[in-house]
Amino acid sequence: MMRAVASAVLSLYPKAWRERYGEEVADLIASRPARVRTVLDLVSGAADAWLHHRRVPGARTLTVPLAAVLTCMGAALLLMWNPGLRDATDVASLRGVWAEAGPIARNVQGMAQSLFGMAGVISVLSVAPLLNTCLAAMRGSVHGPLTRMTARRVVMTAWLLVVPVGLVGLTFVSLAFLHAGYPVGPLGEAMAGGFYVPLIMALVLPLPMTAAGAPSLGSDVRGTGQILASAALCNALAWGAVATLLTLGLEKASWSFVAMVATGALVSVWMTIVVTRSAIRRGRTVMGQLSPA
Repeated sequence: MMRAVASAVLSLYPKAWRERYGEEVADLIASRPARVRTVLDLVSGAADAWLHHRRVPGARTLTVPLAAVLTCMGAALLLMWNPGLRDATDVASLRGVWAEAGPIARNVQGMAQSLFGMAGVISVLSVAPLLNTCLAAMRGSVHGPLTRMTARRVVMTAWLLVVPVGLVGLTFVSLAFLHAGYPVGPLGEAMAGGFYVPLIMALVLPLPMTAAGAPSLGSDVRGTGQILASAALCNALAWGAVATLLTLGLEKASWSFVAMVATGALVSVWMTIVVTRSAIRRGRTVMGQLSPA
């Protein structure tokens, strides 16, 4: 039984390590008695192999899947927004400060809401040229089978994403413009988009990433990334307006609240950069696969 457990522990080692040393260690385990200490030594060795992964000949650089990165960022934004920000304890005092600021606070709030709204709309429209190209490729016969198959996958993915994108967008609109839920007064309504626009951008990203399967769609993939860059810029500018609004009530705000807002802004801006950069880089890579002719 211990020998079987020891053999199973080998699967915990990096792939490059298993390819180079796996058979040798497996033969060693099979030829000698296996004990608890043997299993513990193998587990310790697996941890060491991962820590010194690059020392193994033929080892590749470890990369975290993009989907995992975006999922963690999106979850962090939702956790910070609800209830970390919208249920803050210093809402009453902040509202008083913003009431005294009058038109200034309202103008800054409207600017932030408009910029976040623009970012959301641009994110959704960024895939319109790509979808138009894919629909044309599906109907025409001038494209090769790879392009037509990839185009169908893009269109099918778009249909699957309609509901989640619509739900996130509806939540954003209801919080920022319809006074639904429990936002933190003017500031909550102003910055709500900063927690939902990155989610919309992440949800539309699978379309250009799927289209990257066909080199002929590379220009549209890169174009989508460039349009998403405009959405990312609007998102960053909107957070600047939020910072101005927060500054008006900074003396009344708790440091924990300010830290939560600042962290949310950093995660939001960084997430939009990751999405934009991924689409643009994938488009350039695909276009590089095309022949000079």
